[in-house]
Amino acid sequence: MFGQDRAVQVVQGTGPRNTLVTLYFDKASGLLLRMVRYGASPIGRIPTQIDYADYRDVAGVKLPFRMTFAWLNGRDAIQLDDVRPNVPIDAAKFSRPAPQSSKP
Repeated sequence: MFGQDRAVQVVQGTGPRNTLVTLYFDKASGLLLRMVRYGASPIGRIPTQIDYADYRDVAGVKLPFRMTFAWLNGRDAIQLDDVRPNVPIDAAKFSRPAPQSSKP
């Protein structure tokens, strides 16, 4: 994702249950470019890498519109076309569904 021509600031830390994360921030913009987290498993730490790109301004906040997830045996990519914060949502979407009627 980012090459040798891009300077990054690297921050590493640990969390609950001794999880480890390494964050790579672009030195010029301060934006997060990559996160590599290591989850515990019976065979050792398993890495998951997430690359962030295509940052755009959304209501005054820079958000990544492209995220690429990579792990030991797979890869997924998410590309957002539009992000709209604080959009009204009809309260009915959060109500419990009607019970299904049973047939005799």
